[in-house]
Amino acid sequence: MDSASFSRYGLPVTLRTLSIWILVALVACKVHAETEFEFALAQARDAAADHRYAEVIELLTPFNAVTDSETRYVTAAEIGRAYFHLGRYHEAHRAFRQAVRLRPERAETAIYFEATSYLVGDKDQAYAILREILKSGARDLYLALTLPGERQFASEPEVHSIVSEFVIPLELDVGRGRILDVSLGDRREDAVNRLKARSSSPEAPVLTAHAGPALIWAFLFDGDQRLDEVLLQAENLLRYTPYRLQFDDGLGWQTTPAAAIAVWGPPDETTPSVDDGITMTWKKPHCLVVLDFGRPRRPRPPFASEGAAMLRTVQLKRQTPDSAGRMRE
Repeated sequence: MDSASFSRYGLPVTLRTLSIWILVALVACKVHAETEFEFALAQARDAAADHRYAEVIELLTPFNAVTDSETRYVTAAEIGRAYFHLGRYHEAHRAFRQAVRLRPERAETAIYFEATSYLVGDKDQAYAILREILKSGARDLYLALTLPGERQFASEPEVHSIVSEFVIPLELDVGRGRILDVSLGDRREDAVNRLKARSSSPEAPVLTAHAGPALIWAFLFDGDQRLDEVLLQAENLLRYTPYRLQFDDGLGWQTTPAAAIAVWGPPDETTPSVDDGITMTWKKPHCLVVLDFGRPRRPRPPFASEGAAMLRTVQLKRQTPDSAGRMRE
């Protein structure tokens, strides 16, 4: 027992007991502060969902000076997003700078910091961040390219130069109907393993991949769970990923209708498509190859001249013999 003792409400209290009470009080204060922040954060996120961004800033600003680094990071990131959506890019830039210093490994914060760097005029910093994002192995570039304003940022020659440093060939074997180590006719379970895909349902008829909200490819299966069709959104791949299509016979992502005809011969079918486009179909030994060309969305890729058609989608469709020995399309 400690040599000194005190009395409270007539009960003996040792120094050791008093120390425990102090510790409990400090823990209680910490828990209260954390609960208070969690409550404010929940309110702030509800406000953000309703686009009440000024309210987000008001709710979270009191937590800017707390000692817990994770709380300060979340506070800075949420306030930064609120300022960003209000169009107050300088304030957003300061908030994201603080967030990045606290948690440099958080990719989404880095992307917002890239965007605000560009929007406040620090292009060199924006380009440096984009290069680091790509160097980290990122495949989804949607936010990195759209947050700074896609039409302006994605049209910068430096952006195209940086992305070109990290290009990933997406090889397409037209003769065998094969891409990403998956062939038409493969069983679904094998395709899932090779694609390292995830699906909410093991019986789902389609596996998809996106960059942000933009579809980049889809693998569709028939009733027997065999791969029946592959759809590649070539334009989205070009805009929002480092993937670049490369056909096995020399054609690639810059293919034009004339180039495809020069290599494969006249198409078996040609039809008009949406937005004044044109769809061309070739019957190959194991599949149908369907290419859709049309005017690109803005910003126009640097290789596409004004008014020229670019490759928008690629489809591979499986052909199987029917009971009469003919090929089913």
